[in-house]
Amino acid sequence: MNASRVVDDMGVTTPLLMTAVSGCIDAHLFLRYQSFAFAQTGNVVFLAVAVVQGAAWARYVWPLAAYVAGLAAAETFRAGRPVLPRSAITAILTAQVVVFAVLAVMPGRTPAAVFLVVLSFVGAIRLDIFRSAGGLPVVTIATTGNLLRLMQSAASMIREPSRDRRWGLTISALVVLAFAAGALVGAYATTQFGTAGLWAAVLMEALALVCYLTAERRSIT
Repeated sequence: MNASRVVDDMGVTTPLLMTAVSGCIDAHLFLRYQSFAFAQTGNVVFLAVAVVQGAAWARYVWPLAAYVAGLAAAETFRAGRPVLPRSAITAILTAQVVVFAVLAVMPGRTPAAVFLVVLSFVGAIRLDIFRSAGGLPVVTIATTGNLLRLMQSAASMIREPSRDRRWGLTISALVVLAFAAGALVGAYATTQFGTAGLWAAVLMEALALVCYLTAERRSIT
């Protein structure tokens, strides 16, 4: 990951909540549609298995296509903006809260493609835009890369203990735990409430937005 392309650091709380939202949404989508929006690695595997088994494989192509489109949109938006202004970050976070809320109120008979395509597009934007926590690079939509950083941080801490390495280890552990916690919340909410289980993601994303705005206001004053 290119550190020069990480936006202004958003502190710790907001990225942790956003990571939890990602776990929540993918747990929700897997339980309802046996697919993912943020963890596209899973969709690639599902696609390959479906092709080999002669099953309906096209259902996994649309989320992947939307994800690529989201990455392209994010890259276009970031062109010439190595650091995004606060207003842009606020607008993106707000838009995501609105999108999640709209999806949460949709009836259960809504085609799966609506949820998967929209959320895959959003997931790609999150991956490209939100890349740091506590001054350190993180992945806010999945946990594989964060697990790698956790093990690297632990190894560095064992070899040469220091305050900075301890901080890196703490952030890496918190990000991994946040994703797992979000997945648990998403699984429980979906099991209990079906499509309305997405409200768990809405509430966490709204809280992330509030935390960001509060931190920014304090930094100005």
